[in-house]
Amino acid sequence: MTSITRFTAVPAAAVALALVPAAAQAEGPYVGVSGGIALPEDSSNAGEFNSAVPATDDFDEIPAGTTLGWDTEFDNGFAIGGQVGYAFDSGLRVELEGAYTQYDVDTHSGLTVGGANIDGVDVAVLTRGAPDSANPTVGAVIADGQGEVTNFGLFGNVFYDIETGSAFKPYVGAGLGYQWVDVEYVPSGVDVGNDDDGVFAYQLMAGASFKLTDTVDLFGQYTYRGSFEDADIPLNLVPATLGVESSQSVVSAGLRFGF
Repeated sequence: MTSITRFTAVPAAAVALALVPAAAQAEGPYVGVSGGIALPEDSSNAGEFNSAVPATDDFDEIPAGTTLGWDTEFDNGFAIGGQVGYAFDSGLRVELEGAYTQYDVDTHSGLTVGGANIDGVDVAVLTRGAPDSANPTVGAVIADGQGEVTNFGLFGNVFYDIETGSAFKPYVGAGLGYQWVDVEYVPSGVDVGNDDDGVFAYQLMAGASFKLTDTVDLFGQYTYRGSFEDADIPLNLVPATLGVESSQSVVSAGLRFGF
């Protein structure tokens, strides 16, 4: 799914919710808790050098403004969330959600500087040390998957619960919010980058709930969560800023308690 498709899906989902016929349901406030699995998408990191890297006897200068980038694959992680909302008897629900996910880096690959892949070059090209046949290549250093990404977001959500005449109710929803993205990239123990940034984000949800008692619902939910822009992370190894993607799917289950 392209970024444009994801962006347009948010207002489209809101229109679809408004068009669904109303159904008589219990009205009132509720709180919820949930937990599950975070399934992050790979990140095509991209940025540029903020200042020049001086030339040495062995390597040319890297001018300010030179592009750099690489791809990062992540392991699956975990997700936890908390919700406070209000359900209307029309089937609509509005909700404020706090959402946290964390997942580890699996591997990095394909480091480019100025559009040229340097995975096979002596790592001294970045450290500005002396090249040596005993040194690892750039690709060997970054392939080691150490580090993690954590996301904490606050979202305003709108849902529509579809009345089935039973304790089982499917639902759909959409949300907008703000997400803080904390990135730690330390391949082979090298402190490449460790910082955070805040970005505006969105999410699309589908799930189903089952009424256990008059006031307690069990629910399962799929969420696709993305951001409208990459998180800009200043790097420590080189004078550059990197844009890191944080799109993810979340499969979760939880409980809602009505009042």
